[in-house]
This record gives sequence, C-alpha cells and structure tokens, in this order.
Amino acid sequence: MNLYLRLLHIWLRTAFRRRQHPFMPVVTRFLVRPWEIDLFGHMNNGRYLQIMDLARVDWMRRCGVADAVVANRWSALLGGQIVRFRRSLGPLQAYSVTTRLLGWDERWFFIEHRFQAPDGRCAAIAVARAALRNKSGWVPPKAVVDTVIPGTPSPDLPRSVRQWMAADDMLDEPERRPAEAVAA
Repeated sequence: MNLYLRLLHIWLRTAFRRRQHPFMPVVTRFLVRPWEIDLFGHMNNGRYLQIMDLARVDWMRRCGVADAVVANRWSALLGGQIVRFRRSLGPLQAYSVTTRLLGWDERWFFIEHRFQAPDGRCAAIAVARAALRNKSGWVPPKAVVDTVIPGTPSPDLPRSVRQWMAADDMLDEPERRPAEAVAA
C-alpha cells in the first residue's frame, strides 16, 4: 500500500509543475523506509525495481508522456531491466533517483535510473526498456515522440544498451529453436 501512496504523491506533486523536455533528467527524492530493509540491513534489491517504477512515473508526468498515455489510452509495459548495484542504502537513508531518456528504437524506449546517496556516491545504476501498447498492438515510439516532442530523432543508443540488447536476444534463442536442439 505504501507504494500506492508514494505514487499518488508523485502524481499530485507533478500536476502543477511546468513541463520539461523528455531529454532533461528528472530527480526524484526518496527515503529508505524501515520495511524496505532486508535481512542484511540494507534496502532490498527488489525494492529498487519498484522505486524505478515510481521514478519513471515522475519522469513521464514531468515531460508529458503520461498525458499522452492517458489521452490515447495506451498502456505502458516494461520489457526488461539491467541493474548494477554499487553501494547499499541503509535504513532511513535519503537518496535520489535521476531518471533520463537515453533514446529509442523501433519498439522500445530506453530509460536510465541512477540511485545516489546525499554525498553524491552512486548506489545503483539501471537501464530499463519500456514500450506502449493500445488495443491493436504496439505503439511505435515515433508515434509517441511525435505526440510529445514532434520530429525529434532518437540519439544514438549507448554501446552498453546495444550490447545489453544483443545479450537479451541470445537469451531468446532457445525459445526459437526446436525442442530437440535445446535438449542436445
């Protein structure tokens, strides 16, 4: 339930903010709650993924993507994430998540999240890929971009994102092969 309250807080807080360009980073501030701590005394790894969801909503609201999603009755889907944990976040520790759009391809938007402690040290960095759907299927990223920032081309995706997508494609290969080839 606590995440729903945080989501509502973000939704209301961003209702009256000035819209910003989607390539501008958005900083969302959080505090590690006692119930987010695991047996090892730091924020649970799974909570990072949930916090990234909230940070993406903040980014979507601030740059106008959420308005386009609601107006067009699109739904957002996450297609994967890669996370690198660098330092732990302890109980009641303040931290921020900086969210920025890296770019897009024919199907996915790639969004970076950086978790930072107040001293500026990076606690974790992640990249998520997300897409939008409507009743008839996938919404091309170009259609979304043209709704929010018409005519803007995607920057070149970072090499790390391209390599992640190549590795992700390799994970799908066993599904594409006949069962006999996988068993061999």
